[in-house]
Amino acid sequence: MKLRPHHILCVGFMTAEYPERGESFLRVEQRVKDVVWSDDETPVEAAHGADELCHVCPHCRDDRCEHPQGKEEAARKWDGILLKELGISYGEKRTSKEWRLLIHEKAPLGFCQTRCPSRSGCTVSRHPSS
Repeated sequence: MKLRPHHILCVGFMTAEYPERGESFLRVEQRVKDVVWSDDETPVEAAHGADELCHVCPHCRDDRCEHPQGKEEAARKWDGILLKELGISYGEKRTSKEWRLLIHEKAPLGFCQTRCPSRSGCTVSRHPSS
């Protein structure tokens, strides 16, 4: 599975729901949650650009995020900041368990607390390491 860094990090903390994005999006979003927050050995790669979740999102056009809250340039900027704060690089592969352990070790990140446009619908600030 290839996922954008902000999807790897954020999917387990978001409380917001997006039924308007359609059944396909909700199904893939749940699969991403199930994989990233499991203790199994599923390999997950930090993707540069649109990923499996993006491709079923109605805001994704021509492999680019066109969400009004932050288009592709903003999403790539967020991903870059998160990579730096997590100490990883694009293309890095870890098992879902390794990602979960890294996220639990590092969260909440500075970006999460100060710059994330979705922080009002996120529980990262209530994460045990904060």
